[in-house]
Amino acid sequence: MENEIYTLASELTEKQIENILFSWEGKKEIETFNCLVRLGDSKSLAIATILVEKSNDVGNYDINYNAYNI
Repeated sequence: MENEIYTLASELTEKQIENILFSWEGKKEIETFNCLVRLGDSKSLAIATILVEKSNDVGNYDINYNAYNI
């Protein structure tokens, strides 16, 4: 999972980062993002960490299943 996070972080563009942050406006992901950045993560690494953790969340099983079995 750690490799996946760093790979995704390296592939994110500034525009993608802005779009993701805009889509999270007012959500708990913003709090997590801000916390990670304050702790020293880059914006791209913070976003990649949140995205990978959300995609691996057991609660997102239906979303992941539907995404890969369309």
